[in-house]
Amino acid sequence: MEQWDAIVVGAGPAGCACAYDLAAQGRSVLLLDKAAFPRKKACGGGLTAKTLRALRYSVAPVVHKTVQRIVIETRSEPHILVRSGKTICAMTVREELDAYCLNKTIEAGARFQKIGRIERIGQDADGVSLFSVEGQWRSRFLIGADGVNSQVRRLTQKAAWFHRGFAIEANLSRNAIRDDLVFDFAPVPRGYGWVFPRRDHVNIGLYSAEHTCSFDKGRLAGYIAARYGRDAAAENFIGQYLGFGAGEHVPLPGRILLVGDAGGFADPLTGEGIYGAITSGQAAASAISAALDHGADAGLTFAGLTAGLRGNLRITERVATSFYARPESGFRAMRMPFVRNAVLKSYAEGFNLFRLSGIVRRFLPAAASERAL
Repeated sequence: MEQWDAIVVGAGPAGCACAYDLAAQGRSVLLLDKAAFPRKKACGGGLTAKTLRALRYSVAPVVHKTVQRIVIETRSEPHILVRSGKTICAMTVREELDAYCLNKTIEAGARFQKIGRIERIGQDADGVSLFSVEGQWRSRFLIGADGVNSQVRRLTQKAAWFHRGFAIEANLSRNAIRDDLVFDFAPVPRGYGWVFPRRDHVNIGLYSAEHTCSFDKGRLAGYIAARYGRDAAAENFIGQYLGFGAGEHVPLPGRILLVGDAGGFADPLTGEGIYGAITSGQAAASAISAALDHGADAGLTFAGLTAGLRGNLRITERVATSFYARPESGFRAMRMPFVRNAVLKSYAEGFNLFRLSGIVRRFLPAAASERAL
């Protein structure tokens, strides 16, 4: 049986980030996914500036629009306009982005194969065996990049640390070139509504960091009607869970690594998942390279390489709890220029833990701040 250096299950941003780096180094990589690409994927498709920097290649061919300003809304306060002289976010469509990244990864040397359900995974001192209805594969390392409902995670870990959020979205046809990116903290608890403009439509949706929050197509349709009128003809309604918990998880030694939503790397404060997917995938590739070249334990190396990212997510998890309990307090703080600039820089460029912690202590209610920090 052929033995691969690595098998990556899941060909989304996390899996492709990992497989691309390994293949570019000359490693033998098998990339597996249950879907044929391009495929529909629920996601706003916003790539923050830090995400664009993390990517190994330009994604300009699939960028619909770049955003330099954001409108923040809530129920009881006037809107806030946040501006930047630089790109805050690049708007893409996940169906196009994922297919583009997969093609780049195949060009780098990874082999792609569509498979069905994974039935069993075995790990021993020399490698990992993966069994599906199509057959058996063998590799030195296995990366679970198969999303929030990860079969790799389910078959290899109890994962009490893992929890989920939920989002539902739709597309509304319109000339959106002049539309702003909007975060609206009024319509759902522990979350927000969003409007992400693209060339010829807007992507509009609802997000909650609490997966038990009850909203569905009807709730989103009502939100769209409230914003754009009852005649607004939205289409392509689709829901998606998000994977949280990486901040509370320390990977174990071994040959099986979890990245992206499968490893809980989505941000519960903003719902952003692509940045955590790409950086955790790249960290997994580095950990595997260290194991292949120097005999280091991949699981322990991966834990070290993702410690900073996990620390950020641990902080944002706690900040999210405080912020969504009293969003009006944080919203009022956003009217102060230095707070607004810090939040914008955090979202676009990456969270500064000390700055963000200081903002929470100063402007959120004292009890909530103590719980958050």
